[in-house]
Amino acid sequence: MFGVIGLGAVGSLLTYFLNRAGFAPYVITRTLHERYIVRFNGDHELSIKLVQEFPDEVRYSLIAVKAYDTAKVIGRIKGTPVVFQNGIGGLELIRERLGVGYGAVVTYGVTRRGNTTEVKGLGEIIMPSALEELADVLRGGGANVAVVDDVEPFRWLKVIVNAAINPVTAILKSPNGVLLSSEPARELALEVINEGVAVVRALGINLPRDPVAETLDVASKTSNNYSSMLQDLMNCRETEVDYINGAIARYGSLLGIPTPINKTLLLIIKALESQCLNK
Repeated sequence: MFGVIGLGAVGSLLTYFLNRAGFAPYVITRTLHERYIVRFNGDHELSIKLVQEFPDEVRYSLIAVKAYDTAKVIGRIKGTPVVFQNGIGGLELIRERLGVGYGAVVTYGVTRRGNTTEVKGLGEIIMPSALEELADVLRGGGANVAVVDDVEPFRWLKVIVNAAINPVTAILKSPNGVLLSSEPARELALEVINEGVAVVRALGINLPRDPVAETLDVASKTSNNYSSMLQDLMNCRETEVDYINGAIARYGSLLGIPTPINKTLLLIIKALESQCLNK
């Protein structure tokens, strides 16, 4: 049996695929609604079992809370933890506390408003080969799942893409397409990418795709979308910048790699976040 922690956009998408595969997962979430809808080729009401704690029968805990909420949910994990989060840090904390944990990368474009999650862009779920059983279930529910030997390069690729798009769009209060329409915005994003690539190389990780091409492709496909970081600031919520640009800056510092652009963007976003949250 499956448990989902966090019924935001990604958690709802995973639950949708589990439903289509014939499973109604146990769900722990703090956003309570009478109904949860996923808008994906029509409206679909999710079938779930809301609980405060997972029963022992849960074999996989699918963790889809914000990275900064990871510590709060570790005690609720049962079975094998699988982390579907932006950034670097949440999975590492779970492995440190529990001794086990797997990361997965979601590239579907999904947004949530109220009780409704909308799929705005097709993508894939990238998972390590150790999770073939879970991958097969999600495939059975219609998910596009890629199984790889090592998911770390894909996690870091997504971090670099998010680091290039999210803070720039959040500061400019513009949709993702600003990276294509504004040369200074694009140049700033490229500087972020260069620092991220230097850090990844120092870690001995080979990225699976060119991060510049990947960033511009994502910006093009989601040109009218507002990044999650911009949405967080617009709604006076904490952002995940510590786990995105902050992760690049943190690992850069440990490895002796200069990351002044990522560090500056981290501080600007944290200042904007603090100004909003302390109103």
